Amino acid sequence: MLGFVEVIVLLLGLSNFGLQPNPNPPTADASLQYAIPDADIVLHVDAATFVPNNYKALTQLGNQPQIKASPELSKMVRELVAEVEGGRGIAKSTIGIDPTTDISSATLFLQILPNKQDPLFVAAVRGKFTPASLDKIAKLTGKPVTKVGGGVMVEMDANDPALGLTKDGVLLAGTPRLVRDRLGDTWKAPARPPGGSLAFAADAIGARPVFAAAVSLSATARKVALEELGPKKNFASDLIQRHKAGSLVVYTDGIGWTWIDRDRAGLENMAELSQGVIELMRAGQIAPRGFAKILLAGLASYRGTEKMIDEVLNRKADIMKIVESYSGDGNFKVKLDKNPATNRLDVRASGKTLSEVVPAGVLIPIGAFAAFGMRSKHEMSSPPPPPMQIPAPGRPAKPMPPPPAPKKGAQPGARP
Repeated sequence: MLGFVEVIVLLLGLSNFGLQPNPNPPTADASLQYAIPDADIVLHVDAATFVPNNYKALTQLGNQPQIKASPELSKMVRELVAEVEGGRGIAKSTIGIDPTTDISSATLFLQILPNKQDPLFVAAVRGKFTPASLDKIAKLTGKPVTKVGGGVMVEMDANDPALGLTKDGVLLAGTPRLVRDRLGDTWKAPARPPGGSLAFAADAIGARPVFAAAVSLSATARKVALEELGPKKNFASDLIQRHKAGSLVVYTDGIGWTWIDRDRAGLENMAELSQGVIELMRAGQIAPRGFAKILLAGLASYRGTEKMIDEVLNRKADIMKIVESYSGDGNFKVKLDKNPATNRLDVRASGKTLSEVVPAGVLIPIGAFAAFGMRSKHEMSSPPPPPMQIPAPGRPAKPMPPPPAPKKGAQPGARP
């Protein structure tokens, strides 16, 4: 089982993980080249901001002197790296793609249909894809590769997504009809009229995010969503009724969101809600630091009573360094713009890093504990205890003889 010291060393080693700006981020024009014209939901991720650098940090984690000094921790790191490398090797050998270097970005478009039909969708993945990649996928699935326009396509079984590769090397996955249409020679990027869903998504993607989610529900999607929520009015149904468009964007240095309401009162309501969220975010940055200081100060009264407490106090500086690495002082910048003419609200919270705005760094140690486990491989693989043995029942006792019959003339219950 990992000791307290090993956990501290691991968390200090994870400080090299994080997000880095992409010097060549995908443009909105490129990302929306194969969009669904009236998509209800658009999701976009820039893999180059976190995959290559975190993969490199993971492979170098075991070289850190403090980790190398712990045999158990060093072994766990080696095993995790081996698992990652194994998956990477399988991807390279089967489809010829290195997921740590050959995928740069992906954009998903979703259109909601009525009557509980499966939604239409298409995902456009950019990277180092070639026709040979699709040939290998086809070989794995046993499906043929067909030429469509300037690209190639692999159709799976009925109701399964199809795969396609465009003439400019973009991998498409989604509803077969949508994939086929986008491979044709006549395909053109859909228009982005002002106020439309794709124009709204273009604003989010153009801001160079790590991740962006843009939602602009059609009348059909709105009806479906309200039906799922039921007839009783609540906060969610009110938002859906008032909503014209909304987005959430994650950057390397913070987060932002945009909301376009149908009326002025709704705009004021969302502005107040956003201010409350910002205040909670500030408190969420300061509270962990305050809690850590109170805990360490209180534990000082128990020095010498338990080995674990002494280890905590001896690592006090390291603990505070970890807390400060995964949080900020709450003084991040906030820009909140309300436009009553368009009922639009734009909020942007930024700091030096994402963890200074949102304590997202806390996810790193959580992920580490999930990956490494709090028990060693030997402990986790030990057989369960044998089932409890139930003793065999003994021989039943002899029944007691019935009481003697009363003498003739005696009163019931009288002593003999």
